[in-house]
Amino acid sequence: MARGINKVFLIGNLGADPELRHTKAAGTPFCRMSLATNESYTSSASGEKKEVTQWHAVMVWKKQAENCAQYLKKGSPLFVEGRLATRSWTDNDGNQRYVTEIHAREVQFLGGNQGNGRAMPPEPNDDDIPF
Repeated sequence: MARGINKVFLIGNLGADPELRHTKAAGTPFCRMSLATNESYTSSASGEKKEVTQWHAVMVWKKQAENCAQYLKKGSPLFVEGRLATRSWTDNDGNQRYVTEIHAREVQFLGGNQGNGRAMPPEPNDDDIPF
């Protein structure tokens, strides 16, 4: 049986400033970011140009998280390479909730002086990511 591949590549702009936090157990830094990607197309029915925005929840860990929180802000252009991960929890009302996120392995700042367009090296492993 063939192994599956779980790999995501995105280029977009941040919809808000990155949110840096630390895990309760080990104090590992992680950063949550909201990344917007846009797709333009022409409607076959009306010939009208349309643009669709997709929002992606991105999680970044350790030193990359700290760098993102320090150097990025709302509107920053960004390249993200990572994997899809879905997690669930029960909210305060007892409802089961789900979220699908991109767990970034590589983050590259694009444009301007934000990181000089250089990629931050990928983390060595994901063994201590809590979910």
